Amino acid sequence: MVMDVKIGMNMLLWGAETNVSHIPVFEGLAQVGFDGVEISVVGQGVSELKLMRTAVEDLGMALTTSTFVPPEANPIAQDAAIRRAAVDYLKARIDEAAVLGSELLVGGIYQAHKVFSGGGPNDQEWEWSRQYLRETGEYAAGAGIRLGLEFLNRFEVYLINTASDAARMCRDVGLDNVGVLYDTHHANIEAPNPALALPECGDHLFHIHLSESHRGTLGSGQVWWDETFSTLNFLDYSGWLTIEAFGTSDPAIVGAANIWRNAFDSEEQLYTDGIDFIRKALRDQSQ
Repeated sequence: MVMDVKIGMNMLLWGAETNVSHIPVFEGLAQVGFDGVEISVVGQGVSELKLMRTAVEDLGMALTTSTFVPPEANPIAQDAAIRRAAVDYLKARIDEAAVLGSELLVGGIYQAHKVFSGGGPNDQEWEWSRQYLRETGEYAAGAGIRLGLEFLNRFEVYLINTASDAARMCRDVGLDNVGVLYDTHHANIEAPNPALALPECGDHLFHIHLSESHRGTLGSGQVWWDETFSTLNFLDYSGWLTIEAFGTSDPAIVGAANIWRNAFDSEEQLYTDGIDFIRKALRDQSQ
């Protein structure tokens, strides 16, 4: 079986905010055969977004989008005003994704990043997040956009840490356009056997981030890659396989992702070796 997939590159490798200065990067990615780029929407202006969309489309590529939630817009905060701000915040990111022409917005959008209570999640926090995702999910559906809930490791969030958690939230939200983003880095920490973790996403699996255990070059860390690709093949996954890696060039990324060293030689080396790694894995599955 040959999986019907597209290969993408997350632009966070070049910094927290993607803008028109990164158009040459888009060109380099297109030259080696990427099908698309994933741009983090963080409040870029409409004109900037439109220019990037045009550049990507002119290269024959497509777009997906990602985002994160800051403390001042935490959907599970005790303060109702902050929870209301979370709805407004995510709706603004959905609007930006629509300007880019993206049909998918992903991330750990169910709670603020790196905001902890000192304990595990409770039923009230779960319900607050569910209500917020229901409202923003309905708004996203009106824009033709799907939301992918990325379960993150325990050192970044506490509400949703596993594929099972993410799928349960999708069921509770009850919208066809709210699904799961499975990221191999986080899964490697919380549920390292992909043959068990991936099926837990069920019909809610929307998107895949291929990210190494050390956030560098694919295949040079500890992720169970053979099992990941064989399980995706077994599940007949169709969608994006998007490389996500981080480096030390942007202090905002360094602090957010705890990246103290580069596990790659250069950005170009990482994405060139990365797409070759994915292509080989897909060929292996087709044999």
